[in-house]
Amino acid sequence: MGRYIAVRWIRPASVAIVAALLTGFGIYLIGHLLLRMSDHSVTQELQRKELWIGLALTVGILAIASFLASRPAGALGPLDRPVAIGKTPISGELNSATIPLTAKYGAEGTVADLAQGYTLYARNGAFAEIIDVMKSVEDIGGVQRTLIYAKGLYGGQTELWIPIEAVSGVYPESSSAFLAIAGDEAETFGWNRPPLSFSRTERPKETPLY
Repeated sequence: MGRYIAVRWIRPASVAIVAALLTGFGIYLIGHLLLRMSDHSVTQELQRKELWIGLALTVGILAIASFLASRPAGALGPLDRPVAIGKTPISGELNSATIPLTAKYGAEGTVADLAQGYTLYARNGAFAEIIDVMKSVEDIGGVQRTLIYAKGLYGGQTELWIPIEAVSGVYPESSSAFLAIAGDEAETFGWNRPPLSFSRTERPKETPLY
């Protein structure tokens, strides 16, 4: 859980704070530079050199930023990489290990082979462990679905409801299954929320059509 909090909250917040401090420091330096160049004896605005220097700096920064933003993918080298400084992307990987070669051991099975204890792998490593496979679960609109009830690994969500359609491969001999997602996309898809029929909160009242 501590790793999850660090990846989801502490690391993004620290990056934002450092960026704000660096921006403030840059503004402070530029402001003092312009104040040192100012000449209070000059009363004509167009003759004040510090204003022209400030304008040149502003246009120069915008021109550089526009040039970098207009470059095609891959043209900026290190700046195009997910990590420019350091080794771990800001979003991080909640999984501490890559996919072992033994996870795809044996003949490939089907989703009917899924059972309690199977390890679910996302593209970046072990993602969750299956607790149960629930069939004919009622969801929004009364739709019946088959959901995999699982618990996240390495500080992930304690409860996950994964649609069976997300499974791209099953290997019964190694008790492994693979999902067609990256490990940090579960919340985007809403897999951390239980189906409506399992919700612990009161159902919204339905308005009669007539």
